[in-house]
Amino acid sequence: MTKRIPPFVHPKTHTLLKYENDAYICPLSGDRFPLLKGTIPAFASSQEWKSAGIENALKKVLRRFPKLYRFLILTISPACPVGLSARAFLRTYVKGANVLNVGSGVHRYRNTMVNLDIHPFKGVDVVGDTHALPFGDGSFDAVISECLLEHIPDPMRAVQEYLRVLRPGGFAYVVAPFSYPYHSCPDDYFRWSVSGLRTLFRDWNIVRIAPRSGPASALTAQLIATLSVLLSCGSERLYTLWFLLLQCLLFPLKLFDIVLGHIPTAVFAASALYVVAQKPNGEQAEE
Repeated sequence: MTKRIPPFVHPKTHTLLKYENDAYICPLSGDRFPLLKGTIPAFASSQEWKSAGIENALKKVLRRFPKLYRFLILTISPACPVGLSARAFLRTYVKGANVLNVGSGVHRYRNTMVNLDIHPFKGVDVVGDTHALPFGDGSFDAVISECLLEHIPDPMRAVQEYLRVLRPGGFAYVVAPFSYPYHSCPDDYFRWSVSGLRTLFRDWNIVRIAPRSGPASALTAQLIATLSVLLSCGSERLYTLWFLLLQCLLFPLKLFDIVLGHIPTAVFAASALYVVAQKPNGEQAEE
């Protein structure tokens, strides 16, 4: 199957764009959206990853090697994945569907899915702002958004954009932190409990909310952060260096989530939660 990128619209007015002279142009306003690297349509002003500090500078380098980056995230990060993964979500809810991955970074779960990010990382199909997606109403069957909402200033607006670009009855899979230390990428704003996610998705039919990384992951991350505070002597740079070092040493503690993460009450102390939600006016999914 080939990738199905819907027609582009103006991110703010939703006017259908025309492709002329290596750019997408709005026939009403004249706004012009160029191609980055000759192939990536850009609907946001951010052209490159702007690193802020040692950790983000390191991420910038590692994201040039997607397989290595994903391996390191899976192994030495403080988060032990439990519950429904993005791949399992796609298999369960949206087989063969047209999928938008918002804030994709270097992650691609299907060759046919559309990857959108604010930065032109390897594997990104469209550069855009999650607050103003360059797609028409009802363009996609499913939306994926993993560990993005905490890094943007208006998550409610982003969730409303997910709702807009989904067809009626389409599904969203969103992962957001609950109990996790500050992590700029390049900034960090919010956390959500189960009640917080229910509020954020109040206009949706919520199918499920459950841990994506459990209490052991939360404890591991907080232990690493606390020790980094103690050892950094007030230096932000030393804090980051200690955090990077300690997560390489202490990450095995997160593996207790293989058991803890599946206990029903884990939602009260989880590191991160996922929500599966359905756009109304479609068939209601069962648990």
